[in-house]
Amino acid sequence: MKKYCGLIGTIADEFHISKGAAEREESWKARVVYSLLGKMGYASLWDIQEDLQPASIIHFKKRIAKLAKSYLEMYPEIHQFYSDDTEELCNEIYHIFLSTGSVYHSPDRIVPAAECISEAGGVYFMRGVPLDREQYLSGIGSYFFDVGDTSSLQVKEMYQLQESTLTEQWEYLISHAKWRPIVVETKVEYHRTKPPFNYGYWVDIPDKTGEISLARTGSFGNWTYYLYKIENERLMGSQLPEWMVTEGNYRTVSNGYLSVKNVLPATIYHIDGKIAQVHINYLFPPAELNLVKLYSWPKSYAGLPHDFNRIFELPVFYAIKNVLESIGYQFKEE
Repeated sequence: MKKYCGLIGTIADEFHISKGAAEREESWKARVVYSLLGKMGYASLWDIQEDLQPASIIHFKKRIAKLAKSYLEMYPEIHQFYSDDTEELCNEIYHIFLSTGSVYHSPDRIVPAAECISEAGGVYFMRGVPLDREQYLSGIGSYFFDVGDTSSLQVKEMYQLQESTLTEQWEYLISHAKWRPIVVETKVEYHRTKPPFNYGYWVDIPDKTGEISLARTGSFGNWTYYLYKIENERLMGSQLPEWMVTEGNYRTVSNGYLSVKNVLPATIYHIDGKIAQVHINYLFPPAELNLVKLYSWPKSYAGLPHDFNRIFELPVFYAIKNVLESIGYQFKEE
């Protein structure tokens, strides 16, 4: 075991992965391994295939699974953070890369994105990073502090975050609503508008005060979303376009409502030396959440996804925090 003693430290130094002041050694090692798995999975995209085609998605995931097995055998003390079944881990890393534009795929094939840089708070976020370039990692995301004279995009543009604030988004929807009676033929769920939200984001009873909120009809995987209000004891709705609400994107609308009503829970963070421990009290919409997941570590790598509790390198956390605050999200240090 002694021959492996310096390996984790060498990897951490190469990717500038800090250990928290009060963080357990095993937690830090598990984070370093997770970052390495992301990096080596990404590097596998340059492997030459016999048919001279881009690497396959299977090849990408097999590289991660093989390395995960090797490092769990080398460092049994981190096994408590991982599962013997690496499928969830491979799928999570692949999904994060794909959903943040870090990789692109055609049928069964996967290729790295073209080089692209965005900047916030003196931190440069980069995708399409050349393999031979020294880089910093937070989670599985690459960043730098100096990129020379290279022009950069705004983080919102690069990661397709919403440009308007939560309040502006909600007010726009209200001003363009077209109200019609909702004919209830299937299950109706109503947005939970008051905390606590740990019991779920939806309830069976509507708000009867006349306030405009969010409702959905249908069933799992086949929901139709509406702005709704109760008017003369009738359920009135203004249907939202599918692109705005599918795959969790309805949270842009629900976060907007809660923000306007001043009940959107703040994201809690704790500074531990050079890292930030973060608890998300109400999930961000997919684009914002995927950016968070790209540049942070989950608390555990088994039973993924773990979206609510994350760990960041401190400069990256502050940069992303500033971007999200400009949209209307609130953060509170504890």
